[in-house]
Amino acid sequence: MVVTETQSDRTVITLSPNRSATWQHTKIVIFVMVAVVMIIALAWTFMGAWVVLPFAGLEVGLFALLMYKVSQFTYSKQVININKDSVSIEWGRKVVEKRHEFSRDDLYVYYWEADEGWHLPRISLTQKKTRLEIGTFLNMEDRELLKSNLEQAGLIVCRNKWW
Repeated sequence: MVVTETQSDRTVITLSPNRSATWQHTKIVIFVMVAVVMIIALAWTFMGAWVVLPFAGLEVGLFALLMYKVSQFTYSKQVININKDSVSIEWGRKVVEKRHEFSRDDLYVYYWEADEGWHLPRISLTQKKTRLEIGTFLNMEDRELLKSNLEQAGLIVCRNKWW
């Protein structure tokens, strides 16, 4: 998801992954999956196949861990602050975990389109020998929107294909 706020002297672009389920919805899915698997495993245990029980526990534990990790990833975001003199990028979930700042001198947006049609384009902020890829979690439509928003904010967009 791309959200752009434009003020008189700066532009703030907030990037975040599309989130199909909140953490509350994810907890419900985890609970339902744990309940179904454990009912089946307990039924097999009472039938004498007790070996199923540890594997069922391992399965639901791994499922819960992976669902937690994916849900936490969907709450990450990147915030791009574009001023007349500088561009700063901040990453994080609840707090800023990383920050990088560029001066506007010789800064451009590199928009790399793959030769194959199934690869998504890549967007990076580039200055001299520094290249920082942004929006890696965005889908195709959001990447196109990000490119146009960066262009409207006054940054030069260079492409790897001129045709």
